[in-house]
Amino acid sequence: MTEAASEVEQLPDRGSSLRIFRHRDFTLFFSAAAISNGGSWMQLIAVQALLFDLTDSGTWLGLSTVATLVPALLLTPYAGVLADRVSRRLILQVTQVMQMTTAFALWGLYVGHVVTPAWIVGMGFINGIAAGFQTAAWSSFVPLLAPPEDILQAVRLNSAQYTMARAIGPAFGGLVVKISGIGAAIMCNAVTYALVIAALVIVRPRVNQTHAKGQRVLAGLKEGAVYIWRRRPLRIAVFLALAASTFGQALQYIASALSERLFGHSSSGNAGLLTALGIGALLSSVVAIRLNDRLPRSIQAIGALSMFVLAVTLLPLTHSYAIGQVAYFMAGVGHSQIAISLNTLIQGAVPDEYRGRAVSFYLLGVLGGIPLGTQLLGSLGDAIGFRATMLLDGVSFVVIIAAMLLTGWWRDLDATPEQVEASATRRGGASTLATS
Repeated sequence: MTEAASEVEQLPDRGSSLRIFRHRDFTLFFSAAAISNGGSWMQLIAVQALLFDLTDSGTWLGLSTVATLVPALLLTPYAGVLADRVSRRLILQVTQVMQMTTAFALWGLYVGHVVTPAWIVGMGFINGIAAGFQTAAWSSFVPLLAPPEDILQAVRLNSAQYTMARAIGPAFGGLVVKISGIGAAIMCNAVTYALVIAALVIVRPRVNQTHAKGQRVLAGLKEGAVYIWRRRPLRIAVFLALAASTFGQALQYIASALSERLFGHSSSGNAGLLTALGIGALLSSVVAIRLNDRLPRSIQAIGALSMFVLAVTLLPLTHSYAIGQVAYFMAGVGHSQIAISLNTLIQGAVPDEYRGRAVSFYLLGVLGGIPLGTQLLGSLGDAIGFRATMLLDGVSFVVIIAAMLLTGWWRDLDATPEQVEASATRRGGASTLATS
């Protein structure tokens, strides 16, 4: 058994209970993060509606998403190396302050009546730079707040925290926009960053096992890339993250356009669609946490892709906003299941000294797919209509499912840490489970 597999083997998952909340540091960070991420979703629905009202363009929605996520995409590999070399808490403190400052600046532009589409895109770009450094550090910081035997439960609940925010944030955001306006939603988001900053000061994480501190950044990046590439299950996880984000998660960022073009609602109707998506993701996360490892990751992933097929096929077949919410609910179920299955595969199979870089390559798939999908779906929607675009999106998911089943890749998602490590020595691309 390799050293990496040996370490991971010492990290068993101890049931589906919520006893992890006995750990003070995890509970503090979890609570602050849930509120702050809810605030981020409040701002997202408000700014999407504002941008669509200013431009009446799905292409602008795509451009805004690209400007926000491309910096994150380009910086994430470097950030993964950084997260394995320096304090992850320090990275999070700096990036949270940057994002809070950006939110306050956007609020100032709005209340000063000088906000323009260009300003929105520019602020998104700055926020994307902060996110680029933050995301890998965040994902690899959470396991340090729990004892080794509870790491996988911490990962699941971290995913559930995001889905909780996705469920609550748009609902409150829509209410705040309706009662107090878009500026109030942006201000609420800016204030919530202070909670995470305070939690980062209070918590006492385990010291992360840094790897080759004196190593050059490019060498560390190459080492991380080789680590992922040589392990087939991890390669597949990155591919699925890219595909699910491009054709599925991008639905979150064109909700304003779909609300108006498909259902005749105002652009702020994105709040109802995203709330339905969040509720679906939240309920799905609760089920996944309760089932724990009794549901194979392969079944979770194939089921998630199938839910996306149903969701994006249902959207163009109806003019009913309520049925559109049902479709977004199904997309939320799919998003939660694919995220939990891929996250637990990577976090459970990778030792801490590689975790930042391994997570960063997984996030490359996510962060690369969202702007690609948003720009693609937004521009196609403007060109051929959003109903035809959604049907093509459904076909894309059918192709992905067929490829997974025909190649046998789906079996690799159930690989144990030992099988993941064994795949590094196997040639010819054989399935990790083919010889198990």
